[in-house]
Amino acid sequence: MNTTSRLSRRTWLKTVIMAVTGTAALPFLARTAQAAPAKVSKAIAHYQDHPDGRKMCGMCRHFIPVGGIAGHGMMGGAMGPGMMRKGHCQVVQGQVSPRGYCLLYQPL
Repeated sequence: MNTTSRLSRRTWLKTVIMAVTGTAALPFLARTAQAAPAKVSKAIAHYQDHPDGRKMCGMCRHFIPVGGIAGHGMMGGAMGPGMMRKGHCQVVQGQVSPRGYCLLYQPL
């Protein structure tokens, strides 16, 4: 039995948003051009290279497959040729696996 206390998803997301918002202001002030949106680290998002049940990056609205949006969506035979290769995420730093998962998952 796990006796460690766990944060609710809502509390965790509020904390992440507050942390990202506070640190996102410094790069914005330092740049004169358009600022790219800040991304959170894999550790903060609790990213893992395997799915959580049916929840996986390839089925998340934030996932950017290799080669763009074509082939987005793995269910129903709509799996594109790039869906099993690593892609990127709109909110998490670095490459992510389409079969990965994090707490920021949002279904399509």
